[in-house]
Amino acid sequence: MPERSRIGRGTGSTAPSLVPAAVSLGPLQRIAFGLLVGGLWLIRRLPDKPLYRAAFAVGAGLHLLLPQRRDRVRRNLGHVCRWLVANDMASPRVARAARERDALERMVRAAFGHWVVTYVEAALGPRYSAAELKRRFVPVDPATSAESMAARAPGEVGLIHLSMHFGSVDLSALYGSRVGALPLTGPMEFVGSPLARAYFERVRNELDVTIVPVDNAADALIAALERGEAVGIVADRNIVGRGSQVELFGAPVRLPIGPAMLAVGTGAPLYLQAIERTGPGEWLGHSVRLRPPEGVPRREATRAILEQEARAFERIIARAPEQWTTLFFPIWEEATP
Repeated sequence: MPERSRIGRGTGSTAPSLVPAAVSLGPLQRIAFGLLVGGLWLIRRLPDKPLYRAAFAVGAGLHLLLPQRRDRVRRNLGHVCRWLVANDMASPRVARAARERDALERMVRAAFGHWVVTYVEAALGPRYSAAELKRRFVPVDPATSAESMAARAPGEVGLIHLSMHFGSVDLSALYGSRVGALPLTGPMEFVGSPLARAYFERVRNELDVTIVPVDNAADALIAALERGEAVGIVADRNIVGRGSQVELFGAPVRLPIGPAMLAVGTGAPLYLQAIERTGPGEWLGHSVRLRPPEGVPRREATRAILEQEARAFERIIARAPEQWTTLFFPIWEEATP
């Protein structure tokens, strides 16, 4: 993979540049790509909070135009809310959504709003410096957050950051790369459309994360850990392979087993990182250490991490279920309709 440029790191001064070398675009696609990059350059100079509010409103409007996705989100969200009530984990707002259709529908609209905000955050993220991110992110557990961002001693294996499609997954990566002391490597699924791929590669490379193809990521991630660096993996939705079955919100789901195996196999400390939105341009950071039990076989240790992971997902998602954008995809093998 060619070395990435660090143009405009943390300053919001990224200017239009060439198409990523790995992507081949036709003449019209190059024009469209130039317009997209020019649009990024422009909106990064606008106040961000009005942009986030506008994006949320656009998403809430899309709720009316995408009936199939709306139905899936409603089913998934209803399942989550009912489970949270049954397990005494529901806030008053979630409890209302579990029993009142109008309250559930408001939460569904909000889910669409957060879905669109996610893309806008990815586009605006590179404008934020490390100092700005520290000012806007409030850690739930400052000690664990600082521990997960710290440098490693010479010769020590690196760190694993496990993230989820909750709140701002892209800003979670940005925070790790700019505030954390270690270089960050992460796998990414590449889309088929050349124009879309060029755009996403451009935006995500600006997050200062070394991107590797998800299909052949294991060797690159192990190498990064052996160098004492950090790796970041999104692991609340299975993209490659069948994953491992675990219970999530009371029903079976398959989660990627790779992060747990990587932690057990290398001994790297594993942290779940989630970024919850508390307002336009304001975030709450969740950092949870996941520890395998000592003195048990690898299979049992891996299974224990998956169980801890699922329970942590439930606790964090319970705070704001509408921010879990995995709701837009099939989740459970036997989910309640």
